[in-house]
Amino acid sequence: MMLFAETPELVAYKEVVDGMITVIFESIHSETFSISAQVRSDIDVADTLFMTGWQQYVENVQVS
Repeated sequence: MMLFAETPELVAYKEVVDGMITVIFESIHSETFSISAQVRSDIDVADTLFMTGWQQYVENVQVS
């Protein structure tokens, strides 16, 4: 697992195992969640997973 991205609210790590990429998020409140997808060579899956996770986090914070 390696550090992938940081924002003031989230830290994201990515890991590739057996053709699956997982982006694991940890919030400033120590909440964790992850998103996984099959690796595809024609798109940068990690960036897409990060943006999806970021959007979900922001939506959850706004609801709370």
